[in-house]
Amino acid sequence: MCIKIFNVGRIGTCMSRKSKQEKQKKSKYEWQAPISFSANSVAPLLEECLDELGYKYERDKSDKHYSRFMIIMPMPKFAYVYRFTVSEPSVFTIDTYDTQPKHAGIMPYIEVHDDVTTENIEDIRKVLRKLIEKLPRKPWTFTTGQRLMYGYLSFDFGKAKKQWKRIGLFEK
Repeated sequence: MCIKIFNVGRIGTCMSRKSKQEKQKKSKYEWQAPISFSANSVAPLLEECLDELGYKYERDKSDKHYSRFMIIMPMPKFAYVYRFTVSEPSVFTIDTYDTQPKHAGIMPYIEVHDDVTTENIEDIRKVLRKLIEKLPRKPWTFTTGQRLMYGYLSFDFGKAKKQWKRIGLFEK
């Protein structure tokens, strides 16, 4: 381990390349992205994708907690979650749900829980690629109507593109 002094006088540590790669292999992270289709329409397509790929999975129901702002006060809300727990060829869980954090706009999400690792990332990408093929447009492309209902300059639209890039599936 080496000590590095930055210009502002803080002391930090720097890792060797090997230890960074080991840390990345072991690290798990969550992937969540806004999607331009409702959870009701994505869930059956996701089920078809998993069936076509031959993955073993269980479909379950759950609730997702989120906050909705009413005037200036956040109000707790729950969203109905379509959960797919995949057990083979690798283990991961995909959720899709709709939130309504603003009065008029509904923002659907797709999420892979804290189990995105280097071991299962390719299997997750296969499912998401198959899902993208089945949708009529790219999931990070929102219609003008959706943008107007949710808030045309909302950060969620940019977040969608960033998250699909993060998992390696964003195409222009």
